[in-house]
Amino acid sequence: MRRRRAYFKTINRMFATNKVRLFLIAAMTMISVAMVSGIGSVPPRMRYAIEAARAAGTHTEENLGFIYMQALGIERISFVFPLFFIAVTCLVVFMTITRMIESERGQIGTLKTLGYRQDQIVAKYIFFTLVASVIGVGLGMLLGHYGMASVIFHSIRNFYGLPNVADNVPLVGLTIMLVMVAFSLAVTGFTALHVARHRPSKLLMGKSPKVGGKILLERIPFIWRPLPFRYKSSLRNIFRYRVRFFMTVFSMMFSTALVFCGMALSFAIALSEPAMIDTIRPISTIIVLAAIFLNAMVIYNITNINIDERKREIATLKVLGYRPLEVCGYVFREIFLLTIIGVAFGLPAGYFVMDFFFQYLEFGGIQYVNWYVWIITLVLSFVSLAMADLLLFKKIHKIDMNTSLKVVE
Repeated sequence: MRRRRAYFKTINRMFATNKVRLFLIAAMTMISVAMVSGIGSVPPRMRYAIEAARAAGTHTEENLGFIYMQALGIERISFVFPLFFIAVTCLVVFMTITRMIESERGQIGTLKTLGYRQDQIVAKYIFFTLVASVIGVGLGMLLGHYGMASVIFHSIRNFYGLPNVADNVPLVGLTIMLVMVAFSLAVTGFTALHVARHRPSKLLMGKSPKVGGKILLERIPFIWRPLPFRYKSSLRNIFRYRVRFFMTVFSMMFSTALVFCGMALSFAIALSEPAMIDTIRPISTIIVLAAIFLNAMVIYNITNINIDERKREIATLKVLGYRPLEVCGYVFREIFLLTIIGVAFGLPAGYFVMDFFFQYLEFGGIQYVNWYVWIITLVLSFVSLAMADLLLFKKIHKIDMNTSLKVVE
């Protein structure tokens, strides 16, 4: 009985110390499921409304045919745009879960020393991910199917004078929901098992830091030598950890491309297909708002992981007399540089993806995308960066020097 109580206490402690990670996984999952179920539920509902209008004889066949083409366009959008949200969410969930488990190697080693089996340790983390995923998909279905879909459908219904019809079963949203939960649980199980299979002595010693080495820029003296030390340190930290670097850049690239695509869709339709603007604009607005929120969540998650992994380093800077703004600049500078790299790849990626989208959607065109869409996307990306940094400023300020410096590396 005592052993069982102690086990449940470790689970409670895990939830208490990982509240931010729980929120991030749930929020990211919620956005993706909401986008899939929200946009994906509109075309079937429009078709039911078209059939009801045909049976009532309130519309001409020509008019119903045009509305059906609108439904087909929305259906194509529902297959393409949510894929980006799902891709970014999977990347961030993978990064969050793996870093959480890696950061608790010492706790896993302690549990093994106390006699807990591998399956019990793995089950603890799977339960954590399951709770976060269930919260995310539950809120996502409510927000998407009963929120976004209703707003979009009623906007279209009122514009075309279609009859109101009952909600359809969100099959696409349910399928994506199951896929995302399965992915999150699989990542958690694999990572936890990979860590838990080591001997307690190795886990309690902690993971050895990555061996230092020169980055590419250090081999170019005329670029490297004039750089101030703070930039040299930031560049080393960015490029030494290649997996984290590529995960961060890809996440930023996808989220930036999403913002660009949502903006481009709205502006291009307004210029090329004015008859469709009342149908497409609510969808593009939702895509842009969700992409901005997703972008902010990605930056917040990456910065939060960066701070957690470098508490000892940040405490050392405080001991050496660095002022709060200098310490924050030391940390946020790396995220700023990674954001620049991600946006630099995300803008052209969004352009080429949108060009493909317009050909696939069979309306609109990339030539209708004005130059200020690029500027707006750039500004929104850095607004997301500023929002995330402001939220994490207090976390850096509250890092206790004594506690952090006692941690054995």
